[in-house]
Amino acid sequence: MDSLAPVPSTIIAQKVDPDRAIRVQRAADYPKQVWYLLASFIAFVSICHGISLLFSRTRRIQGRNGERGGISLRRVPLAFVNVFRVMAFRWTIPIGNYYTLNVAEVFLTAAYIAIVFTWSLINSTSTIGVKFDPKYYANRAAHIAALQTNLLVALAMKNNILSFLTGVSFDKLNYLHRVVARTTCILIWLHAGGRFQLGLSGETDLVNPWMRAGVMAGVSLTLISLFALRPIRDASYEFFKIFHFITAVIFILGAYFHSSELGPWGPYIWPAILLWALDGFLRFVRVVLSNAAFLPLACGQSVYLTLPGISVWQAHPFTIAYEDESKLVFFVRVRKGFSKRLLLNAEQGKMRVWMDGPYSSPPLIRGCDSVVFVAGGSGVAFTLPLLLEALEKSRSIGAPYPRILFVWAVRDQKHATWIYKSLLKALKDLPSDLPIKIEIYVTDTAGAHEEVGREWDDDSVADVPSRDDSEEKAGGSADSKDALDPFPFGDVLTIERGARPDLEKILTGEVRKTGSGTISVNVCGTLALANAVRGSLRSPRFGDIVRGGPSVLLHVEAFGTVALTLGIPDYYGSA
Repeated sequence: MDSLAPVPSTIIAQKVDPDRAIRVQRAADYPKQVWYLLASFIAFVSICHGISLLFSRTRRIQGRNGERGGISLRRVPLAFVNVFRVMAFRWTIPIGNYYTLNVAEVFLTAAYIAIVFTWSLINSTSTIGVKFDPKYYANRAAHIAALQTNLLVALAMKNNILSFLTGVSFDKLNYLHRVVARTTCILIWLHAGGRFQLGLSGETDLVNPWMRAGVMAGVSLTLISLFALRPIRDASYEFFKIFHFITAVIFILGAYFHSSELGPWGPYIWPAILLWALDGFLRFVRVVLSNAAFLPLACGQSVYLTLPGISVWQAHPFTIAYEDESKLVFFVRVRKGFSKRLLLNAEQGKMRVWMDGPYSSPPLIRGCDSVVFVAGGSGVAFTLPLLLEALEKSRSIGAPYPRILFVWAVRDQKHATWIYKSLLKALKDLPSDLPIKIEIYVTDTAGAHEEVGREWDDDSVADVPSRDDSEEKAGGSADSKDALDPFPFGDVLTIERGARPDLEKILTGEVRKTGSGTISVNVCGTLALANAVRGSLRSPRFGDIVRGGPSVLLHVEAFGTVALTLGIPDYYGSA
């Protein structure tokens, strides 16, 4: 019997890959390190949110009227906190014609991208000196991308644990959702490019089902990222929502089957599937409970409405303007698509409505010395319920009272009839010494100030003309000009026609009149209006605060995309 010839040791040495053990270890450790960094940051923000909530709930009205004194070292920490708020959230950077990001968003975006790609490409030089060896970074990038899928889904959830922990509402987290999605998309193509460079053969040949699943997942996420660009998304938002759902399902399932073939990487993906299923289940429970009137509503919150008569697959967000005799009233901005069909169906009679909510995190205004509400057009759907709540609490709690200022810029005075009934009811039997002022600015009187109104009100971009459009162009009817005239509380209400509010003068005046306490400024309207408010509160005011000036809290509830509406004057309805 022939004996086997011994294999030369030189041949064995040639077949040993000295980099393999290093690559495998780093591909396993680095994705976890990225996740630990992100989890640590989320924990830090959550702790800060908890401390902020504690201070908010123990805050008391100071009752000092613009008093300033010498420098107080005890107020230095408060001054630094105020400076941070101003620099992080009120200093903005315009990016093209479609985006304006604050410094915090820019920092988070840059830091996240830097962390993800640093951990994907660092230490990728082989033992023989090949820099950025695809054997090192290709699979590592895929593993990091797989773990990011869980964050991607978590940021998109309506019932959002991250919102609960950090206090940031899910709609504001949507920006970070898009950042994570686009970064993950690039990571996937970095992985694909590295594998292609190494060669696709054997078990990595594209004829294998698990490889095709990976390609399908990468292409799906790429299409989502492209269609999510604002100009494309705004062109047909309802199509985007359907397309996004279908391609997201393909991406998640394709990524799972692709990663499961490689053994231990499947568990990186299935938590995302679990999160998505959990969110769907919780939304179903919310629909059942909210339609049975079991869930409490907070002022300034929004709900998702589904109208089976229009579509059982589409749910659109609307802010609850107020409750009227056990009915929820919404201001609906009528445009093409869903809102136009809603108007046409509403004019024919009652409709069946499914409600999912409530959602969003309205600001806490308790204990503030001054509360300012600023709205443009149908943004009053957000500020009005907060005003009504503030008046009710002032009536029930008693002195000391906060100073309340309500500013509304609207294109036509007849639109003030939306809030007329609610104001009359809320202003009755108020304490005589409660300092309240309501200022309504009619920005488009007789068409003479059309361009002024368009920057501050949202209905100027409506695609559906008002039923009273002929009256507006002719200068408006007598009813529209006298919508709140006569008003029983004339000392509270002022109406300025053909002008818009001087926000810098109004807000700086409030700061000068308030001493040592807190001012809460809450705004809802167009991007131009929100930026005007931010600009008026952009000064850090470090020296003023240490001498006894107030700290200023700013809450911006901005309009969203075409279908993400808060309301419009053409129609208002109840559910």
